[in-house]
Amino acid sequence: MNMDEFKRELSLNAEKVTAVIKNDAFPDKIEPDFLKEAVRDYPLQGGKRIRSALLSWSCGALGGNPVSARFAAAAVEIYHNWTLVHDDIIDDDPMRRNAPATHAKLAESLAGESNANTKTAKKFGRDFAILAGDIQQGWAAATLLKSMEAGISKEAVLLLSKLLHSEVTVPLISGEALDVEFSHPRPTPPTSEEVERMLSLKTGALLRFCAIAGAVIAIDTSPQGEELRKSNYDSILSDARVAALAEFAGTAGTAFQLRDDWLGVFGDEKTVGKPICSDISEAKPTILLLETISSLNGDELKSFRSFVGRKSLSLSEIDEIRRLTEKSGAADRVNKKALTLLDDAKTRLNAITASRFKNLLHRWVDFLIDRKY
Repeated sequence: MNMDEFKRELSLNAEKVTAVIKNDAFPDKIEPDFLKEAVRDYPLQGGKRIRSALLSWSCGALGGNPVSARFAAAAVEIYHNWTLVHDDIIDDDPMRRNAPATHAKLAESLAGESNANTKTAKKFGRDFAILAGDIQQGWAAATLLKSMEAGISKEAVLLLSKLLHSEVTVPLISGEALDVEFSHPRPTPPTSEEVERMLSLKTGALLRFCAIAGAVIAIDTSPQGEELRKSNYDSILSDARVAALAEFAGTAGTAFQLRDDWLGVFGDEKTVGKPICSDISEAKPTILLLETISSLNGDELKSFRSFVGRKSLSLSEIDEIRRLTEKSGAADRVNKKALTLLDDAKTRLNAITASRFKNLLHRWVDFLIDRKY
């Protein structure tokens, strides 16, 4: 399967998931109307839907029908988007996907309608964006429960619901908390190993869940599922194929984040969808930043440090950041690390029988590294 064929499959998956989200009535009763629109905003913007694709294709890789995973696939996309809404508030990012972030859009709405001052409008935007994210988390949970309408057993849905709240929400928010903590003054900066662990929590937890959920749905709808329901259903998680898919997704997640950090410096703002070098402006200690600092010295180190935490960076300053990052060798090392993790992730798929869906998963992890956005 070449990359063009993969992208067509990815787009097809995105269309199907978007249709499920668009037709869901959960947000209809939200008041006031501008909050309802804010709740719908990110989930309906589309995007590549890489998490739902991972879930659907993991289901297919174990012999399941991805159609039966449609509500779970929609749920992980909605869930992912509430984390983005809150993350944008924490990072004070004004843009997401080349459009105003939820809190920024809400602030602009108030300012335009009531001539509110900037401080009042910003607080309004943040307050209601927090509420929008809270509702999106509930929407995701409710959508996952709808999986029973797709023929998934109550045992499987209950297990996945439990995993979403205990094995995703807790580590994901813990990872976000560490990310925030690392950006504040500490006696010593975090190590690359600490940052990598943070990434495993913040990014990897939801990806691991996607792979597990797809696998559980596949097994649940097979004859094996009926046998499991007669005994201990939780034992489904000890299936070697489920474990292999989870490890595949978690490893790929770290590679994905390393690539994301690289794009945050070397990508194009229009395709990345947020300001270039925003992590450096926020003094966020990415592995790329830590590697650059550890490999520079003298005036070059002093120059690079002068950019860290600077809220506004000119184009010439961004060019200098890029030059120093490349000269330090950090850019090359981070990309090599991502490629090593990619290869490691692919070896995890050796436990899975060959199929079109396994090929899609191979291409999925290639796409995470090759992407330009």
